[in-house]
Amino acid sequence: MTVISPTIGAQEFRHACSLFATGVAVVTARLGEVRVGMTINSFASVSLEPPLVLWSLRDMSRARPVFEEAGSFAINILSAEQMPLAQHFATGADDLFEGHEMRPSEFGLPLIAEALAHLECRTRHIYDAGDHRILVGEVVGLNSREGAPLVFYQGRLSAGLPQHTISGIA
Repeated sequence: MTVISPTIGAQEFRHACSLFATGVAVVTARLGEVRVGMTINSFASVSLEPPLVLWSLRDMSRARPVFEEAGSFAINILSAEQMPLAQHFATGADDLFEGHEMRPSEFGLPLIAEALAHLECRTRHIYDAGDHRILVGEVVGLNSREGAPLVFYQGRLSAGLPQHTISGIA
């Protein structure tokens, strides 16, 4: 159904966007002794030179002040086996890190054990965007491993995708 209207309903917009499958990550940061983390699917690579990524953060997020003031963050790209971890970090509970295997990065950022990839980023820009903030970070450290990704599609988490190689996608 095509909608031609100056006003698009939030539910219609959400449904249309849910048709785009994304990977799932947990973004983490640390400010002093305070650690924060949350599950996201709003992650994208931006540039190769320099290596830049972005993700979005709800304005009303309790973790927003830490993410904005920390000056750095880590993107932990989750594997298909880490669905319970994604669900846990989506709760916003006060004790997100307790009982989960973490290790500090070279920059002191919390990294999730067994994630497919860790991208340690220095915050370069924070942009206002509607009811969200867009954080752009320069990747200053990374590691990765092979494995099946955790995927988000139509409001649901899904374990992995078949692996096919497609060249030429920007």
